[in-house]
Amino acid sequence: VYVRDQWVKAEAAKLPAGSNVLDAGAGASKYRPFFAHCQYKTQDFCRYEGPLVQYLQPIDYVCEITAIPLPDQSLDAILCTEVIEHVVDPMAVLVEFRRLLKPGGKLLLTSPLLSHLHMEPYHYYGGFTKYWYEFWLPQKGFKVDSVTPVGGPGRTCVVFGQSFYLRWSAAEKKLNLGPRLLSLLFRAPARFLVYYGLPWVLPKFDRWLGSELICSGYLVAATRPG
Repeated sequence: VYVRDQWVKAEAAKLPAGSNVLDAGAGASKYRPFFAHCQYKTQDFCRYEGPLVQYLQPIDYVCEITAIPLPDQSLDAILCTEVIEHVVDPMAVLVEFRRLLKPGGKLLLTSPLLSHLHMEPYHYYGGFTKYWYEFWLPQKGFKVDSVTPVGGPGRTCVVFGQSFYLRWSAAEKKLNLGPRLLSLLFRAPARFLVYYGLPWVLPKFDRWLGSELICSGYLVAATRPG
């Protein structure tokens, strides 16, 4: 998350003051402060209810991501982070983004390569490879500027180790008293390992092992040609 946030911050800083920016699938619009120098608007398919999302400002466009009520070529940049795995037709999303962007407009796009199920039942794809971006972005009228992997085998192992621990904890609650106590006896030290030991050690291997085969996801910048 930190790497993605810093990437978005750096890309936002490159946009000229006053740029028209849409954060598509914005949720609570956590990236709003990075675009303070821009005309920043948000879109999402609904307004979430519950304690996990705290809105500072309402969503500007509550609509389908493939039918955003804005004129053709009206945006200088679109930000779309960790969203396209949750839509039925991600290629149709690219078509809509191209419609909305001005010639020379920027698309900032991220999604996971490997992840557990989340936002169920709205999770339709297990992940997008670099080859997906390299194939589909040009097919839908974009020039790929960069595809940057996030993390590698070490960081990915940490993420799934923590997911394993959470599932273990949830399953433990369904056990009878004896097996539950035995499970707790082993799970207590495992918590230190998965939340402190492994996150400190395993990501250090990523520079050595590389991110060509395994990574958490990609940070993608593309341009709508003039």
